[in-house]
Amino acid sequence: MIRKLVFSMVVVGSALITGCFSPQRTDYAVAQQIGIASDSPQADQLWEVVQDTLRRHRFRLDRVDRRAGVITTIPETSQHFFEFWRHDVDTWSDLWEATLNPIRRRAEVSLTANEDEQAWEQICVVVHKEQLSSPDRQFNSTGAAYQFFGDSLPSTTGLARVTAEHDRWLDVGRDAAMEDRLLRLMLAGAGLTAPEG
Repeated sequence: MIRKLVFSMVVVGSALITGCFSPQRTDYAVAQQIGIASDSPQADQLWEVVQDTLRRHRFRLDRVDRRAGVITTIPETSQHFFEFWRHDVDTWSDLWEATLNPIRRRAEVSLTANEDEQAWEQICVVVHKEQLSSPDRQFNSTGAAYQFFGDSLPSTTGLARVTAEHDRWLDVGRDAAMEDRLLRLMLAGAGLTAPEG
């Protein structure tokens, strides 16, 4: 039993160290010039590839508006370390952050047209990250730990009960690594040139 516990601690510690202390990339691409006619077969292929890529990464589509050149997704709770079938985080540090904190992501892909809307000039991918913020709950007995995720405990700020209405999702920035990964996969799937790097 103790061997299993020590082994588990070593594995988790190693994963945290390699994720936290590895060199961080800064050359992520989030947009690419494309220059294709908006009513061509290549544009049709790109439009389908963008949707398929988002679906493969477990993003559920929300707005799909070809005329505006916009595809957005519904916010989804991010992948935990044991969810090997999901692919909505790209770096080890993001994986452990999502495992240890309630994090969710949503993606936006925009295809910018030229002035006369005859060609798409640029594709841009944005992945937003949000973290759950919930009021702290009071623990006045050891039995209160069993009710931590319920709504029967009072808050430390004076609320009689902490319920789901008190939870807020806070914007914690963008996920440049995931933006870069999605952009490269979309361009490759449509047979377009990926950015350098």
